[in-house]
Amino acid sequence: MLVSSLVLTLLASAPGAQAAPPVRDPAATNARSDLRATLLDLLSGYEAAPAASELQLLGAGVDAELMAISADTSVSKARRASATWSLGYFPSDATRLFLAQVVTDASADTQLRRSATWALCNGWGDAALAVLEPALTSSDVQLRNQAVRAVARVGSPASRAVLEGRLAVESSAMVRDAITASLAEAK
Repeated sequence: MLVSSLVLTLLASAPGAQAAPPVRDPAATNARSDLRATLLDLLSGYEAAPAASELQLLGAGVDAELMAISADTSVSKARRASATWSLGYFPSDATRLFLAQVVTDASADTQLRRSATWALCNGWGDAALAVLEPALTSSDVQLRNQAVRAVARVGSPASRAVLEGRLAVESSAMVRDAITASLAEAK
């Protein structure tokens, strides 16, 4: 899957990454294992992602581990979606690139794509709007609906313009209703 290879590429190109296989440091391996276990525990809520403050207290490396969990198909879909959602709390070039890849990958799981739309708007606001075009025009009505709600949350004149433009061409009554309600709330 493209997302998995993107995570490996991002992790390999991170500052301090080594071209040769690293020497295994048991303390570092245990620390990473502990971080992953802690994150998986925090991500165990079925419908709720952990709070930003909970994740940020874990320190360095949380964003990379969240990307790894999001891309790990052996992890439950609910935890992967929660990890994807949580990446919005860690705005960086690497997380933005990862999330944009998830949103634009039509073969990616739709629950992950919905979580990525929210994370992008949460972490990047107006800067995420252009990346969301594939989600707003997807054949998946649930993805379009989530993208509309995420764009509405940005609450800027640019996001309002995106919603107004989408309202003119939206075919789903549910998504049109979400757009109309969002535009009314923004007044």
